[in-house]
Order: sequence, then C-alpha cells, then structure tokens
Amino acid sequence: MRLRFEVIALGSAGGPRRGILEIDRGEQGSTRVETPSFLKYTRHGMQPHLVPEVAAHMDEQPAATHVQLEDFLDEQAIEKRKFTELRKLTGIDQADIVMLDVLDPTITMRTGKSGEKFMGVDSEGGLRRLTPAAFAQAVNALGPDVAVAPADYVHEAQPSLTHGKRIAKSVARSTRWLDETLAGVTQAAVFAPVMGSLSPEQRDISARALAARDGVAGYVLNDVALSADDRLWAAQRSLALLDSGKPRYMAGASAPDMALRAVLSGVDLVDSSYAYAVTEQGLASAYMLGGTGTVAHVDLWQDEMAADFGPLVPDCTCMACRLHHRAYLNHLLCAREMLATVLLQVHNLHCFQRFFADMRDSLARGSLATDAARFIERYGSGAFGELSQLAVQASSPTTKIQRRRHA
Repeated sequence: MRLRFEVIALGSAGGPRRGILEIDRGEQGSTRVETPSFLKYTRHGMQPHLVPEVAAHMDEQPAATHVQLEDFLDEQAIEKRKFTELRKLTGIDQADIVMLDVLDPTITMRTGKSGEKFMGVDSEGGLRRLTPAAFAQAVNALGPDVAVAPADYVHEAQPSLTHGKRIAKSVARSTRWLDETLAGVTQAAVFAPVMGSLSPEQRDISARALAARDGVAGYVLNDVALSADDRLWAAQRSLALLDSGKPRYMAGASAPDMALRAVLSGVDLVDSSYAYAVTEQGLASAYMLGGTGTVAHVDLWQDEMAADFGPLVPDCTCMACRLHHRAYLNHLLCAREMLATVLLQVHNLHCFQRFFADMRDSLARGSLATDAARFIERYGSGAFGELSQLAVQASSPTTKIQRRRHA
C-alpha cells in the first residue's frame, strides 16, 4: 500500500491549493480523492443515521472515511484486545481511504490526562492508557490506510497555552510517540499531529521536527480546544515550516465558514461532522458558496412547516428533496421517527458535498478568496455557529445523550 499526494494547483504561496490524494493498493486497485475535500465522519465506524443501503443511493461522496479508535475501546485492556479488520467490522466501502485517529474530532470536553509513556483516552470503559506500541498493534490489526499518531494534546486554559513547561513537554512527548508509532506501524501511512498550541516557539519546534522525518506521510492540525481565530493562526504558523508536498487534515473545521478559512490557509481535508450536527437539530442545510441566498438552514421543527409541501430546500436534487417535502419531515420530527434524521442526513451531506465541489471549482477559477468573502457577507458571521448555537431542540428523534462538539 502506498499513499501519494499531488498538488496540482496553488492559489498563492502558503494559501489554498488543489490536489489529488491517492492510495495505491497494488492488485486491489487504487482510490483517488480530489482536494480540498472532507473525510466522512463516523460513530463506531458508521456514518450517523446512514446504513450502506441508503448511502448507496446518495450522490457520490468522497471515498474517504474518518474513524476514531476511542469508539472501540471498552473495559478490556488495549494490549489484550483482539481487533477485527475495520472494513469487515463496520462495512466501510472497500475502496474508501480510511483514516484511523485516536480521538473523535467533535469532542473537546476531555478529562483524560496523559503521562510520559501513554496518552489518556476517555472511553465508554473509562480512562484508557494508550501507549504508542499498543496503538501500533491496533493499527496493524484494524488495517486502515492512514493512522494518526497519538499525541499529548493540550486542553488547559490560558496562560499555560502560551508559555511554561506544559507546552514544551507536550511537544517532546508527541515527537517521541511519533517515532515509536513510525517504528511499530507496518502497513498504514502515518500522519503526524502538529503540536505547540499558542506558543510560537513550540509550534516552530514541532513543525521542524515533523518536517525532518521522512516517514511522515501527512500532517494533522488538531487544536479544537482553541477559538477559531487561534486555530487558524496556529495552522498558518506551522504550515509555513512543513513539507508543502504532503496533505494536511484539520480537525474541528467542518462548519462551512471555518472550512473556507481553513482551505484558504492551505488545509486539504476536514471532516463532515457539521452535517451531522445540523441533522441532530432537525435543520436542513440551505447554504451555497455561490448565488444570492441568505438563509443558511431551514428549521423543519417550525409549526408552519406542517402545511408546506415544497422540497426541504428549493432546487435541491438530493434524494430527500426529490421524494419528500417539508410537511412530511415536520411530521417525522414531531413523531420522533428515526426516518427524520435519515432523510436529513442524506440532504445535509448532499449540501456539504456540493459546497466542497463548488469550492474546488472556485479554486480552479482563481476566485475562492472573493467567493469566500461574499459567502460570509451573505450569511453573516453567526450563521454557522457550533452545535450549542444550533441547538433549537433539546435532542433529535434518535439522540438520547447530547455530545457537545466544542467547549
């Protein structure tokens, strides 16, 4: 198995770029994903609210899936756990590029603390101590195409984010764990988390250390505990020192406005968790990169939707909009029917996919910066708030426990 990434067009130095991410599996064929794009967000290895039979009738999604190891951890010690190959366990398409990360990118309210030799991971079985050796063992058994090395992520508040020993210790630990992961993983390409939080000095140390390692196939920007502006500053600071020929994935940047800003900063991949967050609130996405629209979401819980027999969003070609109307979705939501979130997820992923296709077209025209500025102006800065701002209902028909995306 070999991972290749080709930059086919640069918008500007240190800015947006178009590329092709490819996994070559030899006799089993290869998979190509045009970037910028997204990794399909999963829970326990499956896209929320979608079974493979439904996904097969959706418009083409990128052949790339994000899976988090913490979903598969329980009371049993990691070292003693016998993992089943991911595609057999979850039904992920055999052709998909599968990225295995340790953590769910939508959760930042974490209590697990790391030590010198292990990463603390909150799981359904309690706090698990994940060593690089145990992670490599799990990767080799699960068989993803890409593995994100464990790292000592920092979730403390200021001022420890900008100075002191905590950040330096995090960078040193993460670099050491990366080396151990590279030594232990036998098949998957390894992506390295870029560390340093808000410390310019430590971000530079981390970036230079990663750039010097030939075994690193790509980079991960996981600073989800920071504000959007701080995350983008951190990304730009580090990307200037990293190998520009390798792909960059940014966690916590799935909201459309944040995804635009990330891509303009040189990020290639985000995840699709925003579509899931909107679905969980009973909303239908209506945003578009181009056009003149100013409504970002349609609230299908509203009473007036009960007598509205139009599509969820006018001119949408997704399966949900072609076959159903707002009144039906309003009925399903009010009746707490599982089908409500299935149809909403189909629509919201279609909208999310179209947004990225339009982004790539805009990049090809050389107009992404202008189109992004108009997009933000049309919808306003608060239209794409995080889950807590979108929460018009206490829960969705199928959500029993709320999991906040960001603190």
